[in-house]
Amino acid sequence: MMSVKEAQPEMLKAEKTADTAPKYSAPALEKGLDIIEFLSRCDTDYTLAEIAAKIGRTKGEIFRMLVVLELRGYVVRVEDADKYQVTDKLFQLGLRRPKYKSLAYIATPLMEVFAEETRYPCHLAIPTGSQIAVITRVDCPDPVGVTVRVGYRQSLLETGSGLCLLAFMSSANRSRAIKAIKADDPWVNVDELEAKLIEIRQKECLIEPSKVMDGVWDISCPILGAGSEGAVAALTVPYVKLVTNPIAPEAVADHLITAASRIAQALTS
Repeated sequence: MMSVKEAQPEMLKAEKTADTAPKYSAPALEKGLDIIEFLSRCDTDYTLAEIAAKIGRTKGEIFRMLVVLELRGYVVRVEDADKYQVTDKLFQLGLRRPKYKSLAYIATPLMEVFAEETRYPCHLAIPTGSQIAVITRVDCPDPVGVTVRVGYRQSLLETGSGLCLLAFMSSANRSRAIKAIKADDPWVNVDELEAKLIEIRQKECLIEPSKVMDGVWDISCPILGAGSEGAVAALTVPYVKLVTNPIAPEAVADHLITAASRIAQALTS
């Protein structure tokens, strides 16, 4: 028979396991979230069997879940193929939060003024994990211009909006964002990134070639929140030099700084 003293380590181990185990579980919900989270990270579409294998489930476990997610509009089946992709429904639901509704509501009229003054489009992006997400945009009054659709998502490191957000967000938010970036890409050189962000912070506005489109320059300014909140959004122009509108990028940047300042003032007043 085991003595009380001998049994203590086993008892402590059991208590520790009980403490760290989830108090509640919802297997069906977990399967649905596994599917959505997996597909949201994918650049390609996957079949039922492929999704099951990737998330460590069987086809039988997730078949009905995929059917329900499709009926509710969270995933969609690719036309002429038995493959699935995630929709932007969760993103649209997130935009209904009062915080983002207010930001878009306040910013859009001031963005329209900017577009009228410069004849350039602009869009507003917020940070979400390791990515940016565009929540509103204003097209240019001219028939030619580069625009970014609402709901567009891209890595913080691959966009002017993302680098601007990283540079000007609070240190706590930046630490969380860099942690999320490293989870996606463990090979990111954090020291080089921090040096680049310091350089960006020394300027009011970021101007650099787009990493997504050749011939396009990202011009991006932070929308600063109250106090030490740092950047809550980035106002960005996808700039291309047009024969019909030969305004220099530095001049566009001056107008963008003014627009971003007006939006920040409106948010905090």
